[in-house]
Amino acid sequence: MVSAPLTGKDGAVSSDGQARWSPDTDEEYELVRAELKARFAAWAAEKAIAVDREAPESPLHYKWGFLDGHLTRWTRDDLNELYLELHPAKVIAEAEELGDVMEEAKAFIAFLAETDLLDPGSEPADVLIDHLERIEGRFRAHMADASRHSFGKRFWLAASAEGVRPDDPEAMEAFMARFNARPRDEREAVLGPLPAAPRPPPSGRFTPPGTRPRHSSAKRRKRRR
Repeated sequence: MVSAPLTGKDGAVSSDGQARWSPDTDEEYELVRAELKARFAAWAAEKAIAVDREAPESPLHYKWGFLDGHLTRWTRDDLNELYLELHPAKVIAEAEELGDVMEEAKAFIAFLAETDLLDPGSEPADVLIDHLERIEGRFRAHMADASRHSFGKRFWLAASAEGVRPDDPEAMEAFMARFNARPRDEREAVLGPLPAAPRPPPSGRFTPPGTRPRHSSAKRRKRRR
């Protein structure tokens, strides 16, 4: 448990007087995540940068859940894993939003560097930002490559194609029931080969994991006006 609240500008979770941007528990992660997002929003406002104030959400979420968990330490390998592997597998974004994803990533790195939060174990901020520019073409290609999509992402895309919104639980439940009632070959046409169940009889039923769509494009367009 966290025994002290967030400290001043030098501290994140701190029960021992030391700054810690590498939380140990989900509870600590939520505190650090909120602190970093608040600082990013204040930095972006002060700089008058036209970027989504929620931009840190995705890199923080995947750094914590899938990479090393150190939220302010970044390398080119981390960026490759995040934007060339995890995003194509898990994140749903329209093609016209992909440029925004890269701009938000650059802004996040710049924020960490300019506020002295970029961990000394990181590669230099200019190296990281240049690398994001170099991989943008591959990022776009990987996002468009359906073979890289996870089961969850394929399921959400199929639901979206039928007009089902992920924030409408009744519609999602009804779609899931219809989907699970389809013959296995039809489900595999959407999801790819389903894993064999260790115990018979295999129903092939599918409950999507927590793939995280981006904010809806309508909301993003409204924010730009």
